[in-house]
Amino acid sequence: TELDDKPFYILTDPDLINNAALKDPDKARAALDLIAMLEPGKGAVMFDLTLHGAGRKYDLAKLLVEPPFLALTLSILAAAALAFLHGLGRFGPPRAEGRAIAFGKRALVDTTAMLFKRAGRLEELGDRYGALMRQRAGALLGAPHGLQGEALDRWLDSRDKGEAQGFTTRLKAANNASSLAEMHEAAERLHDWTARRLGERR
Repeated sequence: TELDDKPFYILTDPDLINNAALKDPDKARAALDLIAMLEPGKGAVMFDLTLHGAGRKYDLAKLLVEPPFLALTLSILAAAALAFLHGLGRFGPPRAEGRAIAFGKRALVDTTAMLFKRAGRLEELGDRYGALMRQRAGALLGAPHGLQGEALDRWLDSRDKGEAQGFTTRLKAANNASSLAEMHEAAERLHDWTARRLGERR
């Protein structure tokens, strides 16, 4: 092929004049003879290697979207999309983080109980609950104003016609509870006693 009145040749087998070939003296002489045959006159012989990428500035982002790396890029994107879809189906939407302290009366009771448990003071609540139930029962059943302590206990016992010292017995059980199970049972009995007396009064 002639370009601008100059011959233009394309070498399809670079092994004839590459570094490995020029390492051999015989092949090097053959390469020189080949060049001399192509350009018998005086002048320079120029090799254009730009078709093979020589002298080109490579951009990684551009290489990823051009053959032969385009197939690899598409495969990675497809695998990432499949992994994302698999994760959505497996784990579902993100769960909202709950509050450290919830709202409401029950939540307040649960939080208070947790704090007492961590402090190791749950076993001390029996006598406090008993004192609270004494005041509550006295107020609900209409105890005379000013009655306190054992005097109020005796008055509450007098409200129970079916059992002697019914309130005092249950109060002592709450005060002497040594475990959570005993405390829970004694608290239920105190509550039930007060509820029955209140029902009888009505």
